[in-house]
Amino acid sequence: MIKVLTGSWEYIKKDHAEWPLRFYAEVFSWACSLVSAIIFAATVPTIPVIPLYTIFISGCCAAAWTCWTRGSFGLLANYMCLIIIDCIGLARMIINT
Repeated sequence: MIKVLTGSWEYIKKDHAEWPLRFYAEVFSWACSLVSAIIFAATVPTIPVIPLYTIFISGCCAAAWTCWTRGSFGLLANYMCLIIIDCIGLARMIINT
């Protein structure tokens, strides 16, 4: 287990050293996802949809950019689909409110 943790820590340090902006964008994306999930879970059934969508879409945009810089087509396609779907949902929510 120590070897796994040490290897993971070394990977994180290497990733940060290679491209710090991408590293922080990935941390931001992860934080947005986590915060969105916590807000969702804590506020059901009256979810604050507009702030939640805004946080989640921001994180997805950051994640999509990091996928593009890594050359990860599958994850980029996934995040682009999420961005499009959630932007449509956000627009519908704003228009119908």
